[in-house]
Amino acid sequence: MESTTDDNIAGQRIADVREMTSEELEREGWQAHDWQSTVVLELESGTILYPSADPEGNAFGAIFGIDADDTAFALYP
Repeated sequence: MESTTDDNIAGQRIADVREMTSEELEREGWQAHDWQSTVVLELESGTILYPSADPEGNAFGAIFGIDADDTAFALYP
């Protein structure tokens, strides 16, 4: 799998929020754990977005946010 920069995600809708599959974890070289998983945002184009612990992709990470009411949250699959 070749890494590229994709600037074409702006304006796309999120079609699904789900857990990363075993195949996707394996493709990244990450270990699946019963006690921890990572979220995938799947866009309408089929592009998937997921957090990494660091820029090198050493492990999966978590997505945090703050909503319009200034309430902090985390995304879980």
